[in-house]
Amino acid sequence: MSDLTVSITQANAEPSDNRLKSNAYWFHIFQSMLDHGLAKIGPDAFAIYCVIKSCCDLKTGRSRTSIETIARKSGISERQVTRKIKVLETEGYISISRTRRYNVYLLTEKLLIQDDRGRCLGQARFNYLPTQIKSTVDELKQMLRNQETTGKRVQIEYLEKFRRQSYKTILLSEADLESLAEKSPGLYQALLSIRSSIHRRNKIES
Repeated sequence: MSDLTVSITQANAEPSDNRLKSNAYWFHIFQSMLDHGLAKIGPDAFAIYCVIKSCCDLKTGRSRTSIETIARKSGISERQVTRKIKVLETEGYISISRTRRYNVYLLTEKLLIQDDRGRCLGQARFNYLPTQIKSTVDELKQMLRNQETTGKRVQIEYLEKFRRQSYKTILLSEADLESLAEKSPGLYQALLSIRSSIHRRNKIES
């Protein structure tokens, strides 16, 4: 995430002040947004989202940029930019605080949680902080393994409801379990994972 700058000096010549630059700044776009968000918000909103994200402060994740700048960089009219920003806000991808000169945007990442059959079970949310992406993703993975809903930076929406439904008393015979493992391996593994989580919690509490 930096600019590349090199000095150009000809052979047998005094050092030159000429410099060539190339902007090598880059930012993250999660596959989940392309798979599940792009078609919903549309290409114009996605382009505007990319412009806003490209202006993020690496440490705070906040993006300070004007409607005029977004319109110029995206090639979209200012009126359309204003409309699509509302779409991004409604869909939960950005939150906005306004100043006299420009808007300040805070971006929210939304990652779908699916089982091994591709069924959506919920969604993970966290603020976009460029310097903390790797540690945030590691936190999310650990939360999924432990069936947790709240982490230091990540909030998962579904596990609590899923667990409440799963904790109801259900009696399954060995034959039922074998049939479930064959017909719905994803659900079977989820039940085993929940049972293991309950056993671990019971050991800790005892």
